[in-house]
Amino acid sequence: MAANAKIPNDPAPPPGPHPGPPPGPTRLGRTLRRTKWLVVLVWLALAAAGTVLAAGLGDVQRDDAAAYLPGGYESSVVAELTEPDAGHPRAETALVVFSREQGPLTDADRAAVTAGRTALAAVDAPGVGQPGAPVVSDDGRAALVPVRIQPGHADDERLENGVAALRTALDGVGGSGLRVQVAGEAALGVDNSGGDVDAALMLTSMVIVAVLLLLTYRSPVLWLVPLLAALAAVLTARGAAYGLARAGLSVTDLSSAILIVLVFGAATDYALLLLARYREELARHPDRHEAMAEALRRTTPAIVASAGTVVAGLLCLLVADLAGLRGLGPVAASGIAVALLAMLTLLPALLVCAGRWLLWPRSPYPGKPRGADSHRMWSALGSRVVRRPLRYAVLTTLALAAGAVGLTGLHTSADPLDKVPPSAESAAGQRVLTGHFPDGVSAPLTVVLPADAAPRTLRAAERTAAALPGVAAAERGDPVAGRPTVRVELDVDPYGDAARDTIRRLRADLARVTDGALVGGTPAVQLDYRSAALDDTRRIVPLVLLAVAAILTLLLRSLVAPLVLMAANVLSFAASLGLATLVFDHVMGFGGVAADLFVYIFVFLVALGVDYTIFLMERVREERRHAPTREAVHRGLTATGGVITAAGLVLAGTFAALGQIPDVTVAEVGIAVAIGVLIDTFLVRSLLIPAAVTLLGEKTWWPSRPPRR
Repeated sequence: MAANAKIPNDPAPPPGPHPGPPPGPTRLGRTLRRTKWLVVLVWLALAAAGTVLAAGLGDVQRDDAAAYLPGGYESSVVAELTEPDAGHPRAETALVVFSREQGPLTDADRAAVTAGRTALAAVDAPGVGQPGAPVVSDDGRAALVPVRIQPGHADDERLENGVAALRTALDGVGGSGLRVQVAGEAALGVDNSGGDVDAALMLTSMVIVAVLLLLTYRSPVLWLVPLLAALAAVLTARGAAYGLARAGLSVTDLSSAILIVLVFGAATDYALLLLARYREELARHPDRHEAMAEALRRTTPAIVASAGTVVAGLLCLLVADLAGLRGLGPVAASGIAVALLAMLTLLPALLVCAGRWLLWPRSPYPGKPRGADSHRMWSALGSRVVRRPLRYAVLTTLALAAGAVGLTGLHTSADPLDKVPPSAESAAGQRVLTGHFPDGVSAPLTVVLPADAAPRTLRAAERTAAALPGVAAAERGDPVAGRPTVRVELDVDPYGDAARDTIRRLRADLARVTDGALVGGTPAVQLDYRSAALDDTRRIVPLVLLAVAAILTLLLRSLVAPLVLMAANVLSFAASLGLATLVFDHVMGFGGVAADLFVYIFVFLVALGVDYTIFLMERVREERRHAPTREAVHRGLTATGGVITAAGLVLAGTFAALGQIPDVTVAEVGIAVAIGVLIDTFLVRSLLIPAAVTLLGEKTWWPSRPPRR
């Protein structure tokens, strides 16, 4: 068929790339026959060991400041001085807020504040200290009572239990228009974490994968096999994460949550691709071992390249300054490597151990494909795309560009309040604090001076801080690690632009007072975190693009195709983040996003999004050996359309499961990646890439030459 031949209107599937009789026994087929049970036993042992190790993952996970702060910044040094032992964190303060929405506090309200403080003093919970004296706001409409909670060690539940005990003690206090809420850093942290969510996240991911596999295969038993193989991969990967944490990597709650959904989603994607080809080969081979051997031979390059792009993208995170981001790279990359090994060894072994009955009621046999060669819908779509490639390329590009317009509403926020669900009690209490008390009351700065600072130096530091615009008060604070300190309260939003300017000026002015002065505290932490996140973005984004482009070049043996695919991928990322921003703002009611959110979403969308393009283009390249590029695109889309769509739905579903986590940043990552995967699945891979490759024709593969047919 000539390169410009017309694709027929008949939606029947085109012939396969190797329609001849199946070959005789192969070495891989014989290996599968001999080792299948051994492989299953080895993986059972690995999963069991991973389960045992993962039980201790919570003990080595880090959720302290050092796990997230960039190293070498002033706020990092202050945090280390304040909390020198990560295993024994500093006390956190809960602020109990009493407020009246209309009018000032009444005498009855003030009596209720006194009664509430008495109830708080009677709380008998480990780590909960005595409440401080009530402080009434200048407008007389709110009062606060501080309570410090001291954790015993990094992984105990004193904060969670302490905040819960405070809230229980205050039941019945208030009423008649008086609101009582527990806020402050302790309550914000508890409402942000939601406790141990790994078990719920794993269960949700399993249910999503099971339902989608059941709908995909419509078999009462087949869906269990990839699900069990994926579960074994997750358990093993969590055990590996424990080992990495013990080796010194920073494994955070976010890393643990992402690892679960990433391995579940990626493993199931690889399983779907292999299973689809296995069904095709069962329709040709009477021996299931030979069918699996041929399926592995045909799909392994695409699966390895797919996993390689994700691993390469994740390892680029090693250059990050942010410890949590840097630690996520090898943890998630090891999970992808485990998923790859499981789907290329355990899944084939399970399938050939069970036999063809596993695919009942649609078990293919030679001469009875039972739907293994039925791709009518995707053949029809492929015919339309390759007949009118310019129309589809323009329309999908415009649609993606329209989605990218949502980026105009994207703004970053350093306010910890924006990491907590808007409906949380601590969020509501924090808004009351902001409305009735000076901005810096709940988030003061801490100036730490050298240990040998003279009294006059301390007084000079106080005067310098108090004289700055944006500072409400500066007074001597409690010593930190034997060093004198100054407590600085701001009279501007501690996480806004004005506060950032004040902190920068304070650091510059203090440098003229004495050498070695450090400015820390939560607002300073957020300023330094934002700076580090922007630096990380500038380093990581080009590295990820180069790594993915290099793998595509090696896989496709072309210089043109990777450029086209990467351009489509970047446009898809922009559209995905734009649409996600609209969801964050207008559906979920979230505030501004964290400064490092861009990096997380970019790495996952670019690395994972290109997976489906790899699956498609590897099949197109295979078909090109037997047909011109235009027809190869039609055949490739026909053969892979169903399986890639199912894979996209699975991966999107597993990442969407992150939306149930109280940490807003983690939920935003899950929602944005889910949106991006769906866009890649239904627009980029189904329409834009086939249309672009058809328009380019044989130029797609330059400098490779067309194969002889």
